[in-house]
Amino acid sequence: MGAVGEFADGVLTKVTADGAWFVVVREGDAWYAFPDRCTHAKRPLSDGTFEGGVVTCIYHGATFDLNRDGKATMPAVRALSCHAVVVEGDEVFVEA
Repeated sequence: MGAVGEFADGVLTKVTADGAWFVVVREGDAWYAFPDRCTHAKRPLSDGTFEGGVVTCIYHGATFDLNRDGKATMPAVRALSCHAVVVEGDEVFVEA
């Protein structure tokens, strides 16, 4: 999917895995992956912001706490599906 160096700390990076679009973000040694669609209005979360383990959809302000299994806040009510990220040497993989 990509090399570790392709993922800047705190930057939402859009990638493809198994034919689907995901967002991968790292924060220090923590890695997160989730579908590139807000559960509220299906807008791309890769356009959003990320801080402190929380991704914010810029279109309607919904937030998803990646440290709490993608827990959503209004207007989204459905949690974000989180996927495991595996780092092997210098390579990064999403378990889709």
